[in-house]
Amino acid sequence: MREIVTEETHRQASRSMESAIKVLDNRVSNVETAVNTAASYAYMMAPHEVLGITLLQRLIEANEDIAAVTLMYKADYFPNHGRYYAPTISRDPITGALEEDEIGGPENDFCYLETDSNWVYSNKLDAGYWCLPYVDSMSTKRAMVSYSVPLHDEKGETYAILCADVDLRWVQQIVESAKPYDYSEVFILGRDSQFVCHPDIQWIQTHNAVTQLEKRKSEEASILANKMLRGGKGVDTVSDLSLFTSSATQKNNEASLVFYAPVSRVQWSVCFTIPESKIMEHPNRLQHHMLFLLIILLLVIGIVLRRVIHLQLFPLKTLAHSASEVAKGDFHAELPAIKTRDEIRELRDSFENMQISLTQYIDQLQMTTASKAAIENELKVAHDIQMSMLPKTFPPYPERDDVDIYGKLTPAKDVGGDLFDFNIRDEKLFFCIGDVSGKGVPASLVMAVTRSLFRNISLHVSEPNVIVEALNASVAEGNEQSMFVTFFLGVLDLHTGILQYCNAGHNSPLLIGGDVRTLDCDPNLPVGVFDGWAFTLQEIQLEPQTTIFLYTDGLNEAEDSAQAQFGDERMLRVAEKQIADGTLEPVALVSRMEEAVHRFVGDAEQSDDLTMLAIQYRHP
Repeated sequence: MREIVTEETHRQASRSMESAIKVLDNRVSNVETAVNTAASYAYMMAPHEVLGITLLQRLIEANEDIAAVTLMYKADYFPNHGRYYAPTISRDPITGALEEDEIGGPENDFCYLETDSNWVYSNKLDAGYWCLPYVDSMSTKRAMVSYSVPLHDEKGETYAILCADVDLRWVQQIVESAKPYDYSEVFILGRDSQFVCHPDIQWIQTHNAVTQLEKRKSEEASILANKMLRGGKGVDTVSDLSLFTSSATQKNNEASLVFYAPVSRVQWSVCFTIPESKIMEHPNRLQHHMLFLLIILLLVIGIVLRRVIHLQLFPLKTLAHSASEVAKGDFHAELPAIKTRDEIRELRDSFENMQISLTQYIDQLQMTTASKAAIENELKVAHDIQMSMLPKTFPPYPERDDVDIYGKLTPAKDVGGDLFDFNIRDEKLFFCIGDVSGKGVPASLVMAVTRSLFRNISLHVSEPNVIVEALNASVAEGNEQSMFVTFFLGVLDLHTGILQYCNAGHNSPLLIGGDVRTLDCDPNLPVGVFDGWAFTLQEIQLEPQTTIFLYTDGLNEAEDSAQAQFGDERMLRVAEKQIADGTLEPVALVSRMEEAVHRFVGDAEQSDDLTMLAIQYRHP
């Protein structure tokens, strides 16, 4: 029993630790994702005084874990606000109401104060960064942690820092709710040895664990703290945990099991402590009770065993025969009549209920199977309809010798959200490729609408940016589901080789000829995000025998079983191999690229739609 209880304690504590780490990591990841997403389109809003406030408001409204957001601009960025300007929006911890403020000052100037005390300068911030936890200087005195991302202008210089402050009270709530037992205690150490979470809230961000342990000369606890600060994971037995706990049972040099594991994203370490006396409390009590009960049971069993065997064996034998018939599939087999009101009668009634349940289950299973077959058939029809909307005859223009085209779409589900299409009008090749946000039936409907709009608009309009703007207006109208389409549209003059194109947030195509290079594309918004966006028009002169290779992120972001991505580098190597082999025909290029990604992914399940389109310009 002691071994069982110990093993169960380890399992329960390990599960609780994994749960707590997963929840903490997910909450922190959500904040990172929200801030990084806002930073990715901040260049459209942050440089403008009014739109910068709108950016902060959208960010804090999108994530309830964020307590405050701030834009710290470099000195004199907005002269009308003076030298220092740092607008902020905070969430009231009680009412949840949002309040605007401006906290600009020398202490928040990341560019002007190039000193070691300046956290931005000293950390050489060039990407997202979690700062050390701290106590809010406001009247609330809350423990906080901040995630910051630099914003760069067109020259690559940092002009502002986007900061999101997170209230650490939810950390205490998460770990308290996740601890394996009520008598367990939990604490969290930050990478600076300060307590992020502690049973005594007065210790949070006020006591340094390493310093305290050096004063107390607690060798075991010091070794534990060092393991945690190095990001270790494991289970130790420690006698003195007086620094880390508030429970009296754990302050009397009593041995305790200590489970600890890191939250790598923010470099914290979570720890559960469980006193060994509490773990063995029930087994010790149970040991005495079981010895006493065993003596009594042996006496009772010796008296009644002979009679019980005689009375029970016969109905059990009859019931076993009936159960055997049920096991063979005869759910209506007759069960023996048992008049006694004992466990055998309950067993007989249970078998009867099982017969009824099995009969109902078989009927439901048949209905479910039929319903599933109908759904699968409808999805197959939807798949066939979707595939029929895309070009499927290659080469599409066998009579022409100035262009060769080949494309392929492999959906991750029965229906997908990728698309590609092309047509020739007035000796100009109109072509496009797109990727709808999401997967499944909703994405396939948006895909169908986008493809139809491209066909209809390109019959009358020749400028790529005008076509994309018309597509954007149609998709954005009534877009209650907030779905969008990354889209690339090109118009190739087959006489002159001039390619006009417009990119709407899609992956830049590759130009493959004498070498491999990425087509320069302006950073426009995806189609459907914002009505009225002015999409830019770009132009390039193509050399004869140049192949344009277009693809969706299902290619470069394809993952193997270890979640490593195929990546742009492997894609470029495949294209360079094609150049070396002298086979730049679209069908050969797409086939080799598909073979390379399938070989990389292996047995891993396809996670996203895979679409490729290759167009080779051959001068007439």
